[in-house]
Amino acid sequence: MSKRALLGCIAALATMLLFDLLISLSGWQLDLPLETGFGGIPLGSLLVTFGAMLLGGWIARRRFRWIALGLAAALWLAVVGVVWMTAEPPMDSLAMVLKYNSLAIGLSLAAAWFGAMLGERLGERRAAVAG
Repeated sequence: MSKRALLGCIAALATMLLFDLLISLSGWQLDLPLETGFGGIPLGSLLVTFGAMLLGGWIARRRFRWIALGLAAALWLAVVGVVWMTAEPPMDSLAMVLKYNSLAIGLSLAAAWFGAMLGERLGERRAAVAG
């Protein structure tokens, strides 16, 4: 992994953590999921994921898409694990946790992929213009 990719990872994770910290400290409920028949859609988290991976891709310039997908998947793995461990009926099985969160997971992975892709393109364009 190149230094740029590592810096992109750090920037993306720091952006996501900073957003969560600011929301937690402020007491605002900005990330309440939009409920659908297929599960909740956390619009705030999707926007932050897209922006964080855009920043990471912009810094890394290339080969950041798969890293962004891995970062988003690792974060969701942690979230699903915590929810599953602390869940009460009827959400106390892994299948139920995954069923409820599958739409949010898929959209989050897509936001990470497209954010990283756009960030890579913007970063390469910036590098080409800079010389």
